[in-house]
Formats: sequence, C-alpha cells, structure tokens
Amino acid sequence: MLLACLVLAAVVTVAVRGAGYLARPAAKSPAPPPLHVITAGHPLLGVTAGWELFARGPDDLLRIELAQGRIIQTYVPSLDTASPDVAFMIGPHEALIRPFDLVPGYVVPDGGQARPLTGLLADGGPLVPGPAGSQAAWVTAASPTSPALSLVTLTGHRSGPSIHFQPGGPQLPATAVSDGRGDVLVTDGSFGVYDAGPAWDRSVPGTVVAVGPAAWLVDVCDAQYRHCRNEVIDTTTGSRRALPGPAAGPPYYLSWPPTGVISPNGSTAAVAENGRDGRLTVHLIDLRTGATRDLNVPLGGPGSNLPPAGDAGEQSMAWSPDGRWLFVAASGGKLVAVDPRTGWAGSLGVNLPAVDQVAIRT
Repeated sequence: MLLACLVLAAVVTVAVRGAGYLARPAAKSPAPPPLHVITAGHPLLGVTAGWELFARGPDDLLRIELAQGRIIQTYVPSLDTASPDVAFMIGPHEALIRPFDLVPGYVVPDGGQARPLTGLLADGGPLVPGPAGSQAAWVTAASPTSPALSLVTLTGHRSGPSIHFQPGGPQLPATAVSDGRGDVLVTDGSFGVYDAGPAWDRSVPGTVVAVGPAAWLVDVCDAQYRHCRNEVIDTTTGSRRALPGPAAGPPYYLSWPPTGVISPNGSTAAVAENGRDGRLTVHLIDLRTGATRDLNVPLGGPGSNLPPAGDAGEQSMAWSPDGRWLFVAASGGKLVAVDPRTGWAGSLGVNLPAVDQVAIRT
C-alpha cells in the first residue's frame, strides 16, 4: 500500500509539473531599440552640403547625414497592410510613412520614436508633397461621389484648397503621384494621364516615364503602338521636344505610376528598363542627346524583371539636390549610390539594413 501511494504521488507531481510547464508563457523576444546611431567618422561619398538621404526598410527608417558621416536608424513597427503601395514623404522635421489602403501609418520625428499618424493623415491613401514651402501634402478626400485631393498639414489638419476631378477627367485620385512641382499627376484608369492643380487639370499625351521638377519624360506612340518616340516636356513653359534616338520607356506593366526620376536640373532621367540579360536595371537617359546607358544596377529580386517588392518600384530612386548622386533601393534591399558622370555604382561604405524606398531632404 505504501509503495502504491508513493508511485501515485510521483505521477501526480510529474503531471502537475508538466501542466505547469505547458502553461508557462513563451519568453518574448526583446524589442529592438527605438534609436541606433551609426557613425562613420568621415563624410560619406565626400558630400559636404547639408542635404540628407532617407531610406525606408521593412522595420526601420534610416536618416543619413552624409556630410556628418552619421546614420540614425529608427525602429518602425511593421505596417498592418495588405497593399504593396506605401507613400514615403519627408517633411522639414519628420518622415511620413502611409500605406495606400485604409490602415494606420506612422510619422517619425527627427530624433524621436515612430508614432501613428493622426487627423486627416490617418486614413490611408496616397500622400503627395504639396507646393514648395507649404509643409503640407495632398491626401485623398473621403468622398467617393466627388473624388478630390485635399491639402493637409503634416500634423493632419486641412490647410488649403482641394483638387476636384470633373466628369470625363481623372476619376481615380488614389493613383496620384507628384508632378515634381507641388501639384499631382493622376490617371483616369484607362491610360489617360492628367496634370492637376486646385483650379485646373490638363491632359498629358503619352505615357509618363519619368518625373522631375524641371522636366518630364513621356513616351508617345501611334494608335497601334508600332511607332513610339520619347519627348521631353519643360514643366515651366509646357513646351515639348522630341528626343533623338529610339523610344526608351519602362515595360508596359510599369506604365503607372511612373517610376523614373529626373535630375533637378532636368538634364538626366533615371528609368527602370530591361537590360541585355532581361533583368530590370537602372538606365540613364541624357535628355539633350537621347543617349542611354545601362548602369547594371538590378531592381527587383535576383534574375527578376519585376520592380522592387513593396511599392511597385515607386521611390526606388532619388537624386541628390545638386544632381551629383543618384540613390537606388536596388535588388536584395541594397542601397546603391551612382555617380552619373562616370557610371560608378557602389555602397556608402557602411553596413546598412535592407531598404525598399529612398527620398531626399534638401
């Protein structure tokens, strides 16, 4: 009897301990630090001017102060979104990250931690920089019967006029992108493109390939798409001129949004095109001569002819304010710096996490 009791007690003890072990909560992984500073000890790429490069990855934001040789890495919670499109906008003292679907995004103040967007910025949708000096953005107005974009401050308050879309014109403001001058480019969903402002909109013939403050590059074809040519549009005067050489535009599935970017002085366009081996790579187009150069900087996954995952290729490239450098969120999440004068392409010389999007603060 005594032996039986001892055996029973041992079984009960093991059962209780087993139950306790199974019920114990799993240890949580430590949260990443909200801020991490990387110091190179010297200017990056020899830059001495005060402009800054920003890069967004899946879980963090990099603010790169090239002249100081300093990188501030800020943890950003993963976006609770099913949309591949994410707006990435840089303000004078903050960075804004906003998915295109109706889920929260984040604002990351300089030197501070990421926090949810508030006010009219919290609804999701496109986020397009407003006029220079306005410290505001164009966001989708919540009115499906009367599509519009409203000018909103970076704190989420309405600050000015709206852009309304008339019948027969653009009807999908969710497709809005910057026109490089503080207004927007939108499509009507059937390959028609409009340049729109608060009191006007005008049709832009052709496929918009690249956008910049001084010029746009468009691909103009006949009705059968058999004969195409590139044209350069001066954004100040609206004048157009044909670009010598064959038409060089992105693959058809990249026709919107335009993924190419034009240098601030309007001399060079960086576009995504298929290279000789079929991979999607960065090409430079001289907007005076039409000459094209493949930089052999791959976009998308290894061996892929698709744009980078996460944002349909939008904001995968950005020019420095002086046009001296082109920055690319390249294949595999690499941040690549390109010297357009020589075609050299390489890293910043420091180890960085993977990035999906790039932007500049002047």
